[in-house]
Amino acid sequence: MTTGANGVHIQLRNALENYIKSQYFGKSPILLSAIQDKLDKEGVLYQKPYVESSPAYKTATNGIQASSSLPAWLKEYFSALSSANLGVYPSPFCHQISALEAAYAGQDLFVSTGTGSGKTECFMWPLLAKLAAEARNSPNSWSMRGVRTIIMYPMNALVSDQVSRLRRLIGDPEHQFVNIFRGTCGRNSRRPQFGMYTGRTPYAGIEPKRREDRSLAATYSSMVNAETDDKKAFLQRLIKDGKLPAKENFDEFLDKLYNSKHIPNDEDAELVTRFEMQQFCPDILITNYSMLEYMLLRPREKKIWDDTALWLKADPNNKLLFVIDEAHMYRGSAGGEVSLLIRRLFHRLGIDRSRVQFILTTASMPNNNEDDRNAVRKFANELTASDDMHPFCYLTGEREEIGQGYSLEIPFSKFIDSAPDAFERDDLARLDALNHFWADISDAAPFPTSEAAYQWLYDHLVDYTPFCTMFKCCRGTAVSLQELAESIFPEEDTNVALHAVSVLLAIAPLAKSESGSVLFPARMHMLFRGIKGVYACTNPFCSHSHSDNGLTLGEVYFADGNLTCKECGSTVYELYNDRRCGSIFFRGFVLKDDFDARKRTYLWHYPGMINEDEVKEIHLFIPSAEYHLPEKQGQNKILPCYLDVYSGFIDFSDDSLDGKPGIRKLYYSSFTAKARPDILTFATCPHCRHELSKMQLTSFSTRGNQSFFNLIKAQFQAQPAVPGKMDDPIRLPNEGRKVLLFSDSRQRAAKLARDMSDASDMTAARQLAALAIHRMEQEVSEQSMNYFYDYFAMVAVEHHVQIFHDSETEKQRERLNEHGEQALKNYTRAQKRHMQYNPRYTIDNAPTQMKEQLLRFYCGGYNTLIDSAISWIEPTDAAKWDAIDALEEAGIEVEEDDFLELFNAWILSVCDSSVVLGHTIPDIIREKVRPNYVGYGVDKDKKFSTAIRGIMGWDDNNLSASKWSRILRETFMDEGQSSNGKYYVDLSRIKPRFDLNHSWYRCERCSELTPYPLKGMCPSCQCEKIHPMTADEIDALDFWRKPIDEALQGKTIRVIDTEEHTAQLSHKDQRDELWSRTEQYELRFQDFLQNGESPVDILSSTTTMEVGIDIGSLVAVGLRNIPPMRENYQQRAGRAGRRGSSLSTIVTYCEDGPHDSLYFSNPVPMFRGDPRRPWIDIGSEKIVQRHLSMVAIQVYLREKSNSMDAIPAVDFLDNHLLSFNGFLSTFEIQRNDNLVPKGSSQALNSYKNELTAALSSLKKKRDDHPELFVTDDSNDNGCKSLLDALYEEGIIPTYSFPKNVVSTYISDNYGKVKYQVERGLDVAIGEYAPGRAIVVDKTTYQIGGLYYPGGERSVQTAASPARSFINDASYRKTILTCPQCGWFGLEEDNHTCCPFCGNNSLTHMLPMLRPWGFAPRNATHIETAQLDEEYSAIQQPLYSTLPDKDDVTSIDGYRNIRMAVRPNQRIIMLNKGIGNKGFTVCCDCGAAMPGDDPVVLKDVMRPYRSKFNKTRCRHLDTDNVNLGYDFITDMLVLEFSLDRNVIDIDTHQNSWLNRAGQSLAEALRLAACKELDIEFTELVTGFRIRQNQIGTFVDIYLYDSLSSGAGYAVSIESSIQELLQKTKELLSNCTCDSACHKCLKHYRNQYIHGSLDRMAAMDLLEWGLSGERTPEIPNCEQQHMLRAIAQILQLSGITIELNQTPIEVEGRYNRKNVIVYPAMWAKPSISNTILVSDLYLKYAKPYALKTIIDSL
Repeated sequence: MTTGANGVHIQLRNALENYIKSQYFGKSPILLSAIQDKLDKEGVLYQKPYVESSPAYKTATNGIQASSSLPAWLKEYFSALSSANLGVYPSPFCHQISALEAAYAGQDLFVSTGTGSGKTECFMWPLLAKLAAEARNSPNSWSMRGVRTIIMYPMNALVSDQVSRLRRLIGDPEHQFVNIFRGTCGRNSRRPQFGMYTGRTPYAGIEPKRREDRSLAATYSSMVNAETDDKKAFLQRLIKDGKLPAKENFDEFLDKLYNSKHIPNDEDAELVTRFEMQQFCPDILITNYSMLEYMLLRPREKKIWDDTALWLKADPNNKLLFVIDEAHMYRGSAGGEVSLLIRRLFHRLGIDRSRVQFILTTASMPNNNEDDRNAVRKFANELTASDDMHPFCYLTGEREEIGQGYSLEIPFSKFIDSAPDAFERDDLARLDALNHFWADISDAAPFPTSEAAYQWLYDHLVDYTPFCTMFKCCRGTAVSLQELAESIFPEEDTNVALHAVSVLLAIAPLAKSESGSVLFPARMHMLFRGIKGVYACTNPFCSHSHSDNGLTLGEVYFADGNLTCKECGSTVYELYNDRRCGSIFFRGFVLKDDFDARKRTYLWHYPGMINEDEVKEIHLFIPSAEYHLPEKQGQNKILPCYLDVYSGFIDFSDDSLDGKPGIRKLYYSSFTAKARPDILTFATCPHCRHELSKMQLTSFSTRGNQSFFNLIKAQFQAQPAVPGKMDDPIRLPNEGRKVLLFSDSRQRAAKLARDMSDASDMTAARQLAALAIHRMEQEVSEQSMNYFYDYFAMVAVEHHVQIFHDSETEKQRERLNEHGEQALKNYTRAQKRHMQYNPRYTIDNAPTQMKEQLLRFYCGGYNTLIDSAISWIEPTDAAKWDAIDALEEAGIEVEEDDFLELFNAWILSVCDSSVVLGHTIPDIIREKVRPNYVGYGVDKDKKFSTAIRGIMGWDDNNLSASKWSRILRETFMDEGQSSNGKYYVDLSRIKPRFDLNHSWYRCERCSELTPYPLKGMCPSCQCEKIHPMTADEIDALDFWRKPIDEALQGKTIRVIDTEEHTAQLSHKDQRDELWSRTEQYELRFQDFLQNGESPVDILSSTTTMEVGIDIGSLVAVGLRNIPPMRENYQQRAGRAGRRGSSLSTIVTYCEDGPHDSLYFSNPVPMFRGDPRRPWIDIGSEKIVQRHLSMVAIQVYLREKSNSMDAIPAVDFLDNHLLSFNGFLSTFEIQRNDNLVPKGSSQALNSYKNELTAALSSLKKKRDDHPELFVTDDSNDNGCKSLLDALYEEGIIPTYSFPKNVVSTYISDNYGKVKYQVERGLDVAIGEYAPGRAIVVDKTTYQIGGLYYPGGERSVQTAASPARSFINDASYRKTILTCPQCGWFGLEEDNHTCCPFCGNNSLTHMLPMLRPWGFAPRNATHIETAQLDEEYSAIQQPLYSTLPDKDDVTSIDGYRNIRMAVRPNQRIIMLNKGIGNKGFTVCCDCGAAMPGDDPVVLKDVMRPYRSKFNKTRCRHLDTDNVNLGYDFITDMLVLEFSLDRNVIDIDTHQNSWLNRAGQSLAEALRLAACKELDIEFTELVTGFRIRQNQIGTFVDIYLYDSLSSGAGYAVSIESSIQELLQKTKELLSNCTCDSACHKCLKHYRNQYIHGSLDRMAAMDLLEWGLSGERTPEIPNCEQQHMLRAIAQILQLSGITIELNQTPIEVEGRYNRKNVIVYPAMWAKPSISNTILVSDLYLKYAKPYALKTIIDSL
């Protein structure tokens, strides 16, 4: 397999293309032939790849030794470390030397060099120098305990990564480091020690617990006292990679640990437990900012800080080194709070900024100009708590120059004569190709060996101009092949030059030195996407028409921009299809009223942006020439209609149009599905007659994760095997290949892990099944399906396939391997003795997943082995003759072939409808395969299918049919285990068949495949048109059949295991485990395997893995979507290419949305864009208030010998609150204190009042809801700590984590919480709403209730834990609304009339229920086959507070805009359920599902398990509610006053006013974020329309996205004029028609892209400024707008005179003028004139057309 750039790209393109062809077009031959040549065109499924080479930085041979500023002893020290290979290199990068020199001189450093540039050494070497300098020069100081260095990370995973590095360096097992250290500093010098202090450090608590000590000791002991070779190898790998603590004497450590003695050995390099570090302070402390917060406030870590403070005081030269790695991750308000945390550290140590040296490192900082560098310096100073511009040494690395060679030319003919793939084959073929290419160019050719050739290329390629130019172009920049062609071969034709570039890219990666160094380590960026739909010309006589089997379509398109055909001018519509039979339909839109009256109407391509209830989607069946309507039709009749292919008009009643030129006969039905009332579709497919209710018609738009999986699978297989991992197929079946995947949501990452593992298992299982059945076919004696498992397990072991995954209850893989090994031994023995093999293992011995796969093979409903013409089922010979004899005895004579035909028809039917295979397989396994609509198995008197009865000529009560049915049941079936009286097929009576050369048949009507027809007809639909499959039809199944063929030829069968790597998997950080679940997956991803574990091949992660967590070398990264920002993309792409590989690949699969589409069209800004300037917020009053509140509470509790994490919240609130308030009144922090940043005096004056009020609110919550102040954490006392309570309320620093957090609680079988998945309420009420599904660790759960742990744990509340929440007015709130103007508000605010319009008749909306937690339906997982996910979504944020009359102030220079800064404004977020019917919630157990009828809870059980109540809840008391919550925030409001006499104040969905308000709100937010230099996610924007007696107003409001508020929105007040001017510039500087990504559209507002209109926003802003409305539209523009509907008007019998003033239209009865007026205007009234809004002509042409036609 080729591994060159061009070859890899082609492999991936083919993988995606073949999948889409087979999956989407396999059953539509007409489309398959039509799209054959279109799919592989650039811009359809893929874009041209971009190539980038990692930047090379200048190195300095013997660089440290050559330094003039480092002392000799230090050089010797580093020389010794280098010789010992301890993280110091003889030829380091120049920036690493500069970092060491600057740091040694005492400077602060900011290192910003690219990925893989050795940034870690830039702080590690200064750290080593610092320790050695003190130990050597100040031995008395060194003898003291104290933290010398803090290395702070943003997350635990990075901390663990750094500790591994320190273990290999400072704690090396051979003691080289400590010997060198003492050799430099003195033989008696104390050994430097380090410690990791995070939530993962064993373990929490005030004092050691014997049980936990012994548990940890036992865990370590089992690892270090390895007994088996496997465990010994695992141990050695752990030690080598720094995964085991660096203890001097591990046995001594374990002995002490067992006896709860946390006293380290003086020679330990590492302190492991918190108790060791609390008593013996480490020199190097590695932590994250959240744990640093804890350590500063708790008494138990007091000694660490006291020792450090004493050490600092002992010598004025002693400085704390503070390292902040991945500094770019600190942004905005979160970064500001980290900066304030550092101030609290200074305060705790009693020092100022001058006593700390900082080193900051990052991979991405801007460095294009002085403004960039100033922004970086400002950021560095603010993050490190500097109040003045402290100088930083800013290192960006020196890039190595390229092209110092000889500038030799290569004849262009050499490139023309070479094929790129010739260099991408095996070594011998490559050598031939290289010798051919370099002949006559270099005397070195012919090369004797491949290795010699590669070395010569490494030494000499740079001497040749084309290669040298390519290296320069690609070094550190992603360049497209097109750009390379233009740069390297500017004189040549583009296509020829592209070919030459492919040759360059094929040769360059081969350049390798003997030591394995790669000259051109290239990264290839590849963009792919699915198809967004298929569109077809309606004209069967189109010059580019396509025909197949009597069906004709015009030209076919993939783009949705064609309203008319480019070839013939006819109308074009999107195609839909019935996936089951392949029948195709046009999809369009009709006006509802016209359709209801069956009037001739226009078939629109899009609904237009008008009210949804005015238009309906319609599906129109495209018949073949011979199509006839069914003779019998039910109530949902299929009827003909007639489409004018040129005009797009459709007639539903005039049959006289049939056969007329330009008219196409189609079919429609007025059926609407229950859940989709706005879609006119079919109840049964007009083509194959199958019921459609369960599988609706679908577009050809690619969905789901399968297409991405096939891309990643190809990327995975295209990787070369890792040297050293190729000869261990049992442990390392995939030879070290890995891919790291990224998604931008936890749920997407989780679903990807599940779906990709399932897809991989299914593919491998099908291959193994074919091998197994093939072997069964070769046996002398017949083998029944019952022994299929024996052969399956045998071939799995024989081919080293590690399939199936162990579950909590079953060791499935272990069992399969055990059975397979035994079966293979027995089979080999039988072969050796030339004896018949007698299989031993039946389906009853098989693991659950085997039984599931067997059912999928033949009963799966879709993509079965039958659907792909691979395998089928026949009776065993004995059973067959038993049945034939029984029929004969019953008076029915039947030939063997006829019996096989009917048996085949029957088995196909019952497998598909009733999942009947295996009478010993329990129904719970069938639930994994097919939805359980009517149960599984067949009744005793089950009749044959309608098709079989029709073919056989049997009526309902036919005696022969009854006999056949009875005999088939008695011969082949038995009662199942489920005690339901149903019958299932006995596997011992049937056999699987496999023969790739068997002649299969395909039905021309239903497209179903069958191994045998029944009396020459289709056994599925009774159609007579059935034929043996053609070669082309077989080829269409190649996607499924080719892997089978490859397996038969002996190619490797790969199972690719994908695991989730998200925060979802770490409930309570799983502190009782040595490694968290994600860390376990990381180890297996790096092939750290023990106890028979299998490798993790693919990690599906979120943004966590963007940063440099060391998970081994990677050459492949996959992105499931375009990330939100370019930094995200560049960080992710930078993870590939760390192994010194020739070629690394980054595959990005673009979604359908506008954000992904934009970058698919032009990826350059994503690939090459500069990083944004860094910024943190230390000026926000609220952020500083939280910081000072933290200090005040800490000081108070320290005086009480307590701490925030230790004291229960209820204790503080009940027993300390009054005392604390008294303390607070006298507590003082001075303005010049280190704690207070410059310019924060306002927060210093206000924080006490804010804190007092917040604590008072918390006290009320505690009194009303005591259960919210308990916890399920086994490490605590069952009470929520004050720290957690304050954090959740946003009273203390939150580091940008949302305040309103809610969790989904997933429990185990015993009711103990297994996973706690947290989300902010603003996301959770949509993502976790009842009916929605979530995936955690590859298991699917459907949310089915509201739940919070604790209530079920007592006898009193176990039956009704939800009751206290439902009865609580702070959780269940009544909402009033005004039916006239749309105002709404909380009933608790005591409104008697509408505060907006004065209406006295207020009505109640559904109550709003704030979720207290979510839980899975029935407290368990759900099989995906049974899942019927119900989607509901969050509404736009609602703002209902009425403004005070006196809080609004005018804005100078703005006539119609006033402004208010409003504190404590209420925002309401709602999820109104499906169809605004809300959710039904059981008031007792909390079970909940979407809908307003209690019947939705009929089959829903409690969402929790309780030992106190095991009875089923009857849901006797239910409540119909909306999910939602309200919160208070500070807000900036701009009030626009409108004159309803001149401005249109219509508020319908897409009115001008709505578009203007929405668009101006977005523009204001973008301008504000740019001016404040904050991320646009920090601000939320919205608008509302108010009408009352005084007038009409549009309020545009801004508030902080953190519900705890960072104060950004209100800070805008002082510069509002400048902001409005910037907003105007943003809107006016763009050139688009309505909105685009250059002005208003971005990733986060995709859901409102259709409503964005910069012109409307500019009109509203101009009205606010000057009071002027937009001028009338010039006549020429009116003519241009009306021209778009002129043809349709003409076809409607209306003529329009465009080339005159005024424009006139004439209908059958009269003639009128037409004026197009601006949508902003109130509609004018002019006699004999039709007035059409320009909004309708732009966005809702159906409505514009209707306005004109109805007026005539």
